[in-house]
Amino acid sequence: MEKYAVIERFGGLVKEESLTCLDDKSMMPHACMLEAIAPFSGYYNDVRGVMKPIYLFLVLDGHYPLEKIIRATLAVHQKIKKPFDAASGSVTLFDHTCEVIRIRDLKQFDDIRELQVLYTEHGFNYRKKMRKISNDKGIIKLRKFFYLEPAGDGLYIDRAQSHHAYFTIPRALEFGEFLEVTKEAKYDTGILYFDAAYAWFYEDKGIKEMVRVYRENLTLDKLKAIRDRYLTVMK
Repeated sequence: MEKYAVIERFGGLVKEESLTCLDDKSMMPHACMLEAIAPFSGYYNDVRGVMKPIYLFLVLDGHYPLEKIIRATLAVHQKIKKPFDAASGSVTLFDHTCEVIRIRDLKQFDDIRELQVLYTEHGFNYRKKMRKISNDKGIIKLRKFFYLEPAGDGLYIDRAQSHHAYFTIPRALEFGEFLEVTKEAKYDTGILYFDAAYAWFYEDKGIKEMVRVYRENLTLDKLKAIRDRYLTVMK
């Protein structure tokens, strides 16, 4: 495979996940937090016996501009000296939408309280509580940076996150349509075991529409096969 320079792009991603409201005395009191209890379910529901990553969501009280979240995250990184990744976004549950900061890549779950405290020191307030949420489906929208290595023919390898890759699609999809296309694509048994999300990034005064694929041991041939199946279904 021809090697390309890694590119940085800003864009977004939307996916559906099962969420649960965490209630743990080790966390800040009166600070609502959600956990994706089955992240990348399109893959892990079929592949058993592997450790799933931890995805947490600090539920914010009100709206905060993107630049405030980015600046605060940079400051928190300097203070905590521990690896984590944060992105701004929203979670929609029961037709109600809340702003969130998505947290991943924490090495220890106990570090979450320190993150909660540090974000409050930078002016963030948390929603005190939500209605009882336990394994309920929510729509997650993220605003994030992508670090991608182009692999030719509209394919991209994620160089910030293992097991992630992307391919471009020729037109925008409403999220409901994307879910239907994904369901239809998975009927092809030759491309079993992957999770998909809808994604995009901004480039050249336009938007590249993409599908994010998650699969352990994802090869370029497998990514192409998944892409080709999506394109067939979209026709």
